[in-house]
Amino acid sequence: MLVLATFTGLASGALAQNLNDSSKQNDSLMTKRDSLSTVHLTTKILSKGTTSSDRIISIDQQVLKSFAGQSLASVLNQIGGIEVNGATGHPGQNSGLYVRGGNNRQVLVMIDGAVVNDPSSIATDFDLRLLAINQIESIDVIKGPSSVLYGSGAATAVIYIKTKAHKDQGISVNLEQVLGTNRGPNDDPLSGISRHSTLRVAARQGAWVFQAQASGRFTDGLSAVAAQDGEAALNPDEFSQTNGRFLIKYNPSEKWSMEQFVAYDFIRQDYDRFDYRDATFQSTSTLWRTGGSFYYNGRSSKYEFHDQWSQTERVINSDFPAVYKGLNYNADQFITTKWSDQLGTVIGTQGGWSAMDLAQAFGPDLPLSTSLRPADSRVYFLDPYLNTQWNWKEQWQIDAGLRWHHHQTYGNQLVYQLGGSYAWKSAQSQWQIFAKHGTSFIAPSLYQQFDPIYGNTDLLPEFNRTNEFGVEWRFSGQKISIQYFDRLEEQAVSFLLIDPEQFVYQYANNESLQKRRGLEADVILKMSQQANLTGHYTYIHSPDYDLLRIPPHKFNINANYTLSTEESIGIRWTWSNARMDQFFNANTFETESVSLPSYHWLEGVYQCQLSPNMSGVLAITNLLNQSAIPIYGYASQGRNVRLSLRWDF
Repeated sequence: MLVLATFTGLASGALAQNLNDSSKQNDSLMTKRDSLSTVHLTTKILSKGTTSSDRIISIDQQVLKSFAGQSLASVLNQIGGIEVNGATGHPGQNSGLYVRGGNNRQVLVMIDGAVVNDPSSIATDFDLRLLAINQIESIDVIKGPSSVLYGSGAATAVIYIKTKAHKDQGISVNLEQVLGTNRGPNDDPLSGISRHSTLRVAARQGAWVFQAQASGRFTDGLSAVAAQDGEAALNPDEFSQTNGRFLIKYNPSEKWSMEQFVAYDFIRQDYDRFDYRDATFQSTSTLWRTGGSFYYNGRSSKYEFHDQWSQTERVINSDFPAVYKGLNYNADQFITTKWSDQLGTVIGTQGGWSAMDLAQAFGPDLPLSTSLRPADSRVYFLDPYLNTQWNWKEQWQIDAGLRWHHHQTYGNQLVYQLGGSYAWKSAQSQWQIFAKHGTSFIAPSLYQQFDPIYGNTDLLPEFNRTNEFGVEWRFSGQKISIQYFDRLEEQAVSFLLIDPEQFVYQYANNESLQKRRGLEADVILKMSQQANLTGHYTYIHSPDYDLLRIPPHKFNINANYTLSTEESIGIRWTWSNARMDQFFNANTFETESVSLPSYHWLEGVYQCQLSPNMSGVLAITNLLNQSAIPIYGYASQGRNVRLSLRWDF
């Protein structure tokens, strides 16, 4: 292990995080802007110039290959400014997505242009464990208030996932096999196993494209709950994942195209008791999705339509069995028009509905009884929106937008954004200052309203207001940027103790304003044609509220060195500051606070092209074998090795 770690200690395909543009923008601030035909419309960004006030991080296919056999949570946790709680724990651990001091409910996840979520979950969020990395072509992350363009709840970030689509004429076959270990910091080196298999077949004949993909993942050897001091090791908890997707696309010309897909995602996980004792509990999640897209390119405008229907079923087998079902439909259409070199607009309409079903039992031997039906929980929304971008002399840019959100329960709400930037050259340097103000509206989830035990139908919606500004400097391919933000939460929905004497908890609105502020710094250095380095620092502070499981300070450094056209090595390093967590003490019947220790997480990856049709990736995660505890009492991954082989025909 030591020899192998030394050999690959500098390894990984570094995250190609291109701030401000997701499609390799031109480094010069003063050059002519690209034509509309090359504008990256899937994120509704009108301009590719560096005067945009939106900071976009892009992860391309080459980087995603270096994460073969890992989870989507592991990828996102390497992005500066994002903390994915659970990424360093058991593969079946639920993921908490924290950006700028917020959590899952303030982050919008989109797949191929449509918002995806689970209406039956507490935060109406999307379960990141359900999506396999090998289905993804690229990931774009837009941090900051983005509710006008993407959805009223996009208060802290939008994660836009684009799945793979076959483009070349003829038939292609891709096969990938990943084998690795799955152990904790104190386990034997080969005590656990992780394996992952993928098969993808695609064909294009004329204007028609057909694509089918299936994958499976299995891990064993690591317990969900960590053994307490002096206790024997707990029984391992298995995790398995199955994914399938079929796509048909018709693309007769460059002017228009349309596509439709059907996807099936399934995960099964063993887990233990919430009082940190071993158990044989098990849960499954089944997700069916279908949807499509339509594109039309005009002379000076483009039209896009995306929709997606999903049904999620979560089955809990424990001392208190339950079955949760969530139904969701989301559609978004918009027209992007470039009226002149100075003026562009995005006009669109987004809408959808959601509902949930709940059946539960208050004992392992009792039958399930239906507590909530879709007809009693169904809600819909309809949102027209407009965003305008004005550019002047290739230096000034102003973005302004409005979204009128109509919610069946909470009526009409208005969210807006106003941003701008100014760019100039000084000697060989290029500078930019930027600022943005935006608002968001977040409706309480169906679970928070209608759960028979903890629900509260009198809940009010949450409102967010965010201000941000920063400066960026470029010089000979290098980039340094720093950004300050502050965010205010009003009427945030929290899980509160309503009756201390009877220990009654319920979801309720927090009457006090909750403030978040912080800094985000990014460095991109191209040291030579072969070597590059990116570094990210995030600082989060809340003056009046405890940030649970969110590190106040976090560093991410990614380095890459290209040995030849067939080989590259690199390294990924993350340092997370100590985080505060809370747990319920069954002995005192009180909620107690505890500090989770800081940790260093070091990964190395070696990538090579073994033949024209075969490539390989050797990765070691948690090289220092530190205990990166995600949640108090739960297990951390230790040092693990993965070998991936891929065949492309």
